[in-house]
Amino acid sequence: MAVKIDAAALLVYRAAWQGDASERGIAREAAMAKLYSSETAFEVIDDALQIFGGLGVVRGTTVERLFRHARAFRIFDGTSEIQRLIIARNVLR
Repeated sequence: MAVKIDAAALLVYRAAWQGDASERGIAREAAMAKLYSSETAFEVIDDALQIFGGLGVVRGTTVERLFRHARAFRIFDGTSEIQRLIIARNVLR
């Protein structure tokens, strides 16, 4: 779980660095960071939910709240499918 979180952070940092260091757009890098980060957030919290067992679904617990929010991260600012289309379009150029 820690490796996935660090990898997601590095993708975000790379996109930010690319935006600062280059004149070209960062649509591909931003889409990659957003896609990986949102998918990873869901996977990590799902693993945490599994570890916590029944306590993970008790209303009001941190794990339960994060699980509800993690699903929304895959929808806000463009769905994962849209991010994949942006990445594919930029790779094929």
